[in-house]
Amino acid sequence: MALSRRARMTIWAVAGGFLLLVLVVLVFAFVMLRPARFTETLRSAARDAGLELTLTAPAHPTLWPRPGVKLEGLQIFVQGQSAPVLIVSQGAIVVPWRTLLGGPTAIRALQLDTPRLDLVQLRNAIAKLSSGTGKAPHLPRIDTGINIKNGTLVEGNTVLLSSVNVQTGPLLQGHRFTLILSARNHAGQLMGLRFGFKPMAATGHGIDLKNITLNARSGKNVRIELGGNAVWSGGARIALSLSGAMHVTPDHSYRLKLDASTANNSPPGQLHLVLEGPSSHVDMHLSPQALASWWRQVSASNASGSLPEPPLNGSIDAAELDLGGVRIKGLKLRAGAAVPAASASASKPAGKTK
Repeated sequence: MALSRRARMTIWAVAGGFLLLVLVVLVFAFVMLRPARFTETLRSAARDAGLELTLTAPAHPTLWPRPGVKLEGLQIFVQGQSAPVLIVSQGAIVVPWRTLLGGPTAIRALQLDTPRLDLVQLRNAIAKLSSGTGKAPHLPRIDTGINIKNGTLVEGNTVLLSSVNVQTGPLLQGHRFTLILSARNHAGQLMGLRFGFKPMAATGHGIDLKNITLNARSGKNVRIELGGNAVWSGGARIALSLSGAMHVTPDHSYRLKLDASTANNSPPGQLHLVLEGPSSHVDMHLSPQALASWWRQVSASNASGSLPEPPLNGSIDAAELDLGGVRIKGLKLRAGAAVPAASASASKPAGKTK
C-alpha cells in the first residue's frame, strides 16, 4: 500500500530530526569532552615520570559503548631516547558521565589495544625514576585503572611474551594496588600473575611497599605463592623480603624465599634465592637480568662451542629438582664465593706429555 504524501513527509521529518539529534550529540560530546585536555593530562603524567607521549593523529571523542576519547598511534619515549618504550596502534581514555556533563576532568580507565612494550627501554624508564641525588624516589601516580589487550613484550627484536592482557587498579599512596596479567611465553605456555601491594608515604630515602602478595602460574602445574614487604629506593634499588612456596607437582613442592638489599655493596637488581625441598637445596645470589642474558647466549651458542659461565654465586645440592619444564638429578654446584678456597687455588691439569 502506497504511503500518502503526508505520511512520507512525517517519516522524512522524523529521520531528519533523528540525524539532527545525532549531530547535536556529537558536537556536544566534542565540545564537552575536548579531547586535547585529556591527552594533555596523559602527557603531563608522562613528563612527571621522565617520559614523552606522542600521537600520530589527533584524538577524537566517542560516546559508544562509554564516553571517552579515542587515541591512534600512541608512542611513549624515555626523554632523550629515540626508540619508544611503548607503541600502541589504538587506545581509548574512558571518562565518567559526570565529566561529559560538565564535571571536572577525570579519567576512569585507560585501554590499550595490541601494544608493544620494549623491555630494554622500560629499564631505561625505570632508571629515570631514580633521583640519584639522595632525594626520596618519586612513585608514579595512576589515578585510574589500565587495561591492556593482546600486547607483546619484546627485548630489542626478541619476543619474550605474546597475547599479553593486563588489568590494574589505581596506583595511589595509601591505597592497595592490584595487577592481573596473563600471557604466553615463547613456547606457547599460558602464564598468569596476580600481584598486589600497598604503597605508603616515603620513609627516609625509600617508599614502603606493604603487604605484598604475588601469585604466579606457568603451564598447568607450576604455581608460586609469595608474600612479604619491600622498600623501593629508586631505579633498580629495592630491599625486599618475600617468602612462600613453589608447587610443581604433588610430589615436588618447595619452600621459596627471595631477598634483596639496597646496601652500597649490593648490586642493583641482585636477588638472594633460597629454595628448599625434600631432596634439594638451592642458595644463590643472582641477577634475573644477567641470568636471562646468559640463557639467551646458551640458546644461541653452537653445541661444539664453549658455554659462557653462568652468572651465579652460591650453591645447588639437588638429588632431584623439578622446575616444571626442567628436571635436574644428582647436581652439586658451587659458584662464586661458595667455591672453597682449596678448589680455587688447585693446580691446573697438566698438559700432554710427549
